[in-house]
This record gives sequence, C-alpha cells and structure tokens, in this order.
Amino acid sequence: MIDEGTIAAAAAYARDLLAGDASGHGADHALRVCRNAAAIARSEGADVGVCRLAALLHDVDDHKLFPGTSASLAHAVSFLDAQGVEGEERHRVCQAIREVSFFANGIEPPSSLEAACVRDADRLDAIGAIGVGRAFAFGGAHGRALWDESGECRDTTVAHFEDKLLLLAEGMSTQAGRLLAAERGAYLKGFYEEFVAEWRGER
Repeated sequence: MIDEGTIAAAAAYARDLLAGDASGHGADHALRVCRNAAAIARSEGADVGVCRLAALLHDVDDHKLFPGTSASLAHAVSFLDAQGVEGEERHRVCQAIREVSFFANGIEPPSSLEAACVRDADRLDAIGAIGVGRAFAFGGAHGRALWDESGECRDTTVAHFEDKLLLLAEGMSTQAGRLLAAERGAYLKGFYEEFVAEWRGER
C-alpha cells in the first residue's frame, strides 16, 4: 500500500524537478492533478494511492520538459526505486503515467481504471479558468503568437484551444471526470468564443 510518506516524498520530488517551470507544468499543476485524481478515484472505486502517486509524478518525464527521459520514465523509476514501490502498484503507477499524455495517446481509452482517473484529472487542469491560464503561460514560454485568424499557422495559443483543449471535456473516460469537466468545458468554450468575437471587433 502506498503510504502518506511516499506521497509527501513524491510531492517534494516533483517540486524539485519542476521548479522554475513557467509553461503551466510546474509542481502546482502536479498537486492539482493529484487532488483531482484522488477525488475521481474515490468516486470510481479506483486505488487512490496509485492515482495520487502517478498524478504527482506524471510530468517528471514529460516529453516537453525532459525529452531525454520520457521514453524510459527514468525520473519516475528512480523515485519508485528509492521508495521501494514494487510489484503491481509500481506497474499501475508507471502505466498511468504513460497513458496520461494527449500527445502520445490522444483519444485512445486508458487500459486501467487508475490510468483513466489520472488522465481525466490531468485533462481537467487543461480546461476551465486554470486551463485558460495554463494555455497562455505555455504559449508565452514558447514564444507563440496569440492567434492566426486565417488558420494557416496552427502553432498559436488559440489554435491549441481549437485543436485540443475544446475537445477534452467530451473525451473524459470516467463518469466522475465527465461531471467535473462539464462546467469547466463550458467556461473554456465561452472564453474561446469571447476571445474570437473581441479579436474580430464584434464586441
């Protein structure tokens, strides 16, 4: 069983590795995902400890932040080794981490209930007011333009709304995730529509 000491150590490990991130993938994001994952897991009957641990570690080998370790999950594995997390729990934590990524998995269904809970929790943090803030933080950190109205350039912050973020609420894997995503998804859609209207001088 994954105990509170391991969870606290994972939170500290994430803070150390993600310190200074300005792209919306810092330790604050990991902590929110952990909280959301725990709530979803309790509602769905999943292993809460596995979900919390995977949520805290889900970005420590992210391909955008650590391209050299993303395939092997080297940072996560090193932590699990140090904490003595073994067997089925270790397998399910690593499985959930691998299946969080939209980049790698898109709309493919998760292969375990724990992976579904963590992925839904991560995607919840990409919509709603927090999601809007994170999208613009990521765009600013990577020098992206706000929007190209012609649609020719997709490497803009608002194109990211169109290509990914607006699709997330309908792609939740759990009932609890869908319920939590409904209001946040509506907020995100409203923000996008307001942005476009203001950009075009319609408001």
